[in-house]
Amino acid sequence: MTEALRDKQRKRFMQAKLLLTAAITLMLLTVPVAHAEEKKPTVAVALYDGPGAGGDGPKMLEEKFHADTEFRITRIKAEEIRAGKLKNFKVLIVPGGTGSNEGNALGEDGREQVRKFVNEGGVYVGICAGCFLASCQYKWSLHILPVTVVDTPNWERGRGVLKLELTGDGKEWTGRKEADVKSIYHNGPVLKMMPDAKEKVIPLAVYREEMTRKGAKEGLMAGTPAMAAARYGKGWAIGVSPHPEQTADVKDLVPNVIRKALTDAIMR
Repeated sequence: MTEALRDKQRKRFMQAKLLLTAAITLMLLTVPVAHAEEKKPTVAVALYDGPGAGGDGPKMLEEKFHADTEFRITRIKAEEIRAGKLKNFKVLIVPGGTGSNEGNALGEDGREQVRKFVNEGGVYVGICAGCFLASCQYKWSLHILPVTVVDTPNWERGRGVLKLELTGDGKEWTGRKEADVKSIYHNGPVLKMMPDAKEKVIPLAVYREEMTRKGAKEGLMAGTPAMAAARYGKGWAIGVSPHPEQTADVKDLVPNVIRKALTDAIMR
């Protein structure tokens, strides 16, 4: 073999090697890169959007839950609840507004669907009017949170910012170290735990200040639960008297208690 022929073969070999290297590089570039952390599963949250719901709370809840990637929040009508569509969700939030209108709009069929949903492992969160709805106080109530409402004739106590104190359970549920927080309050229920209830009520926060309607008896609100939770079947009923979802420093409280409740509901 001549030197010229050997040079030609060497050149062909180098060209083939370069082509093979380029092909391998192209293949590696087109292979999808695995993410270091898998995306968390989405938690389906239903937000009641029917007669009785109102104010700024629903929009603020949507903004907060849209920012948390594990939650997918969807508005749900009273007629959809009556039709059994809560089966597509893990959480139901009933916001502020007017509790009696919410309860009456659901009707007995809708209220029974909510009870079934929670009993089978769902999480109910009632804020202000939704907390009235969760109670065992009224004919239109859900009777899933074993509390009654104190001083019902003077429920229009007003609006303001009140001091709350997270209990030991409340700090665990909310993931907070500090006990003292403040929240907007607007005519939320003053709760009294039912001593003979089948399921124990867990106070998560208590009021350290009160707001009283002019001429009404004072001293009834301080020390009562501002946030409380109780088992209902396999799920949880959570009542929130004030409006943390409307308060800048405590907008995380509702999502965090939901996370805790969902974990415990799965374990039960």
